[in-house]
Amino acid sequence: MGHTLLIGNPRASWREWLRENRGRRDLLCLDPADPQQGIPGRLALFHEEHPIATRLYGALDAQRAPHVILAALAQFLPLLGEDGIVQLFAYRPTPLLRQVAALAALLVDPEEILIATGTDFHVGDLPVGPSEIEIEPAFPPMVQHAQRKAQWLRLIEECVPHDVDLAHVTVEGARFGSGKSLTKDERGKAGLEDAVYAERCGNALLVVAEEEPEERFVSRAMDVTGTTRIHFVEPAAYDNLLLSFARPNGEEIGFGFVRAIDWESRMMVADCSAVPPATVRILRLGGLRVDRNGRELGELKPWQV
Repeated sequence: MGHTLLIGNPRASWREWLRENRGRRDLLCLDPADPQQGIPGRLALFHEEHPIATRLYGALDAQRAPHVILAALAQFLPLLGEDGIVQLFAYRPTPLLRQVAALAALLVDPEEILIATGTDFHVGDLPVGPSEIEIEPAFPPMVQHAQRKAQWLRLIEECVPHDVDLAHVTVEGARFGSGKSLTKDERGKAGLEDAVYAERCGNALLVVAEEEPEERFVSRAMDVTGTTRIHFVEPAAYDNLLLSFARPNGEEIGFGFVRAIDWESRMMVADCSAVPPATVRILRLGGLRVDRNGRELGELKPWQV
């Protein structure tokens, strides 16, 4: 038996169908908003009830970082049992999600595709004729929020403090860490004395500062650094972001949250479930923020930080 691909929508839930039909088959969950599959904001491959491979998504909206969904699918497919199930994100009819879903279906190459009734999907994009089935309605948003909060609190209990030297890790999922950082003297020459951090990537300049400089200082900064665009971020925007620690091969070793960054020393304090002392080579940052009480503080715009 080959793979089964599940395509649902925000108003439907696969929880009862999986309970009745999954059996001992592997499950690859590509829905970062499904609290039934453990930590939200995460994509995971489950063998029975245990995640054997994970990938931080860092948000609940599937349209935020679809490249991460396809990357996780390509990485985990070789590990999926021959009769495994792939649960796609809750589909909404947008051009981007339509193409991502179609690409995911091509990668999975399923033997069967099941679409939840009421899912507005163009079936001509699929490699196999789908079967439409009735599944349980999703819980109301308030209940889903409470379920996610319970998962956040469970993760918070597992976390311990870690110090991460940002100068010696590869950062994924954020604008920060993509370019060459400016020294304190270089920031001064660019008129960015009040900035706690700045880096150049291509023709764009990232500036972390409490307040946005006046227009004359913006022009000076771009002239000195040879950039044409400047992006400002408040230091507090990084607080409470979802994160994961990963080894050089991409294997994740823990999930948690940014708690504080000392920009002068470029040291981060993170609460993470990784077992200390954890050697962090890849730091993955999300866009969703969760405080110490498990309260979701909203998602930042893509590449805001």
